[in-house]
Amino acid sequence: RQFLAEQYPCPGSSKSRSFTMASSVKENLAWCWERRNRVDEIFYELWSNVRPGGRLHPAWFFEAKGHLAVELLLFAVIFYLLTRKSFKPRKEKPLTRQEQEELIAEWTPEPLAPSVYATANDKQNLRSRTKGQVRKQIRYARAPVVKGKASAPHVQIGSKRLLNLVSTNFLNLADSERVEEECVAALDKYGCGSCGPRGFYGTIDVHLELETRMAKFLGMEEAILYSYDISTPASAIPAFCKSGDLIVADAGVGYPLQSGMALSRSTVRYFKHNDLGDLRNLLDTIEEESKLGKGKDTQRRFMVVEGVYANYGDVAPLREIVKLKEKHGFRLILDDSFALGVLGETGRGSLEHHDLRPEQVDIMLASLGHSFGSVGGICAGSRRVCDHQRLSGAGYVFSASLPPYLASAAVKSLDIIEEEGKEMIAELEAKTDRLRRGLTRALSRSRTLRVHEGMGPVIHLQLVGEKATDVSAVESMQGLVDAAARDGVFLTVAKYTFLDRYEGPPSIRIAVNVAHDEADLDRAVTVIKKVASKA
Repeated sequence: RQFLAEQYPCPGSSKSRSFTMASSVKENLAWCWERRNRVDEIFYELWSNVRPGGRLHPAWFFEAKGHLAVELLLFAVIFYLLTRKSFKPRKEKPLTRQEQEELIAEWTPEPLAPSVYATANDKQNLRSRTKGQVRKQIRYARAPVVKGKASAPHVQIGSKRLLNLVSTNFLNLADSERVEEECVAALDKYGCGSCGPRGFYGTIDVHLELETRMAKFLGMEEAILYSYDISTPASAIPAFCKSGDLIVADAGVGYPLQSGMALSRSTVRYFKHNDLGDLRNLLDTIEEESKLGKGKDTQRRFMVVEGVYANYGDVAPLREIVKLKEKHGFRLILDDSFALGVLGETGRGSLEHHDLRPEQVDIMLASLGHSFGSVGGICAGSRRVCDHQRLSGAGYVFSASLPPYLASAAVKSLDIIEEEGKEMIAELEAKTDRLRRGLTRALSRSRTLRVHEGMGPVIHLQLVGEKATDVSAVESMQGLVDAAARDGVFLTVAKYTFLDRYEGPPSIRIAVNVAHDEADLDRAVTVIKKVASKA
């Protein structure tokens, strides 16, 4: 450095030069331009100013009392903030008493329940999704009052004992003495309820036991327990799907899934029920839109289906759906409420039935109110999926936890399924097949009812032909139900809220119980054939 300083003296000094505060910017730039090909000189000049002791080093600034200027500036800013006037929004002119009364008179609150019900004179299609059309609720017949156990294979209604084909107590565990004894023991030990959400003193050891056992049973890393089965999809889906995300869903999914998708505020696109061709076309369309820049790069994409559709009783082609979701980069949300405990050799649901690995389904939802004879819902998946819901799942965070005796009932039902599940499921499958084949033969020439194809213990008898209105179609189905009840068979019309997207024909839903014997099933076929022929 000393050699360079002696060989290349800078302007204004015979030996060395440094950029000073008083130096002219023009002079410095001119000096750099003259020596633009002498990089070593320019580098030396820069270093001489920023090195310790140079005029651009922070230490020199503080030695020259420059910090006083900074402190004075900060003091001025603080003084300004303390003395400035606070912001006050401009006051609007208040409404006069007359204006207030006029606004109150004009305001009409939305009714808590439908104020106008559909009648037989309504010619419009009440299930139409036409924009702007006011949809009306069908007024269904009041359900009869059951005396005693409503989930038993036979129920008492009034003075008559009827064959129960309404309850979805498929494995008859809700009527099991072993499960009832477990509930009584849990009531003695824990009391009636927890009186608090899971995160606030509502978690009891039996809740954790049920979650651990269900995760192991399903082959998942972890499971999370909800207090109510319908709130499970309405909490789990919005926890992961947000505004701007995309959901591709089967048009036949039930209202709990529809509610969860609506609460998520995601973009929902439906494909025709169980139509793989329409699903492929929809996914290809989405891919084309993404290539054209219509889709967001950060958009999360989900696919929502049911293992066994409650509205139809048929099984989803899950193996093909999994291939499509993996091909197009979607996450799969599966509601297995009507398949868990029913499909598969050991009752593990759709994954076992279709021979799929647990990790091929990202989020699995299931109800404990069908095969497990209890109350509540389960969401199973990876550990991250379940942990996220413990702070983001509204039904988990804000609802009181499941009463301990109901969790104990589910644990005991799981014990029975693991011990005797193979025999019970095989027996249920045989009885379901017997009833389905009997109804198919009996109604093969019926002009009123037909059996919708499926394989689970839920069978839908759909209305044949078109009625003048939707209301008249429901009234016709209710007449068949009433006639069957008079002959000793308890049936029900499938009911839907006007918010439900279900667009299929009205139907009678039948649920098979493993405790029904062959004589019960044969009598049901005879009665249904009789009432259908007279309709």
